[in-house]
Amino acid sequence: MEAPLLSDTVEGAIDYKGRPANRSETGRWGSSVFIIGTVEIAERFSYYGIGSNLITYLTGPLQQSTATAAVNVNTWSGVGSMLPLFGAFVADAYLGRYRTIIFASLLYVFVRLSFSLYLPFLPHTKCW
Repeated sequence: MEAPLLSDTVEGAIDYKGRPANRSETGRWGSSVFIIGTVEIAERFSYYGIGSNLITYLTGPLQQSTATAAVNVNTWSGVGSMLPLFGAFVADAYLGRYRTIIFASLLYVFVRLSFSLYLPFLPHTKCW
């Protein structure tokens, strides 16, 4: 016997008191709003912080021409704008939305931390 689609309880699931799980009270992530909000704010600060300094860094210490630096900044911005399409595919096909957000956020943090730890140990040579 099949349960109707709009059933009030989840078949085969119980809550922490052993009662049948009520569909309207289970299956939510209460903290997801705070997680997603914090991640998005941190990601935007990081994105715009890099973006605002990137042209100066490329034309200054790296001695790129303004045209080459503009191409590189636009490429970086374009790739950053297209990556959500890849994330949407991964979320829909494999991981689900919350796992994808958490995985991508952790990957983003680890890459940023590894760069911040690795870059000071590179040999310092003057570009100009």
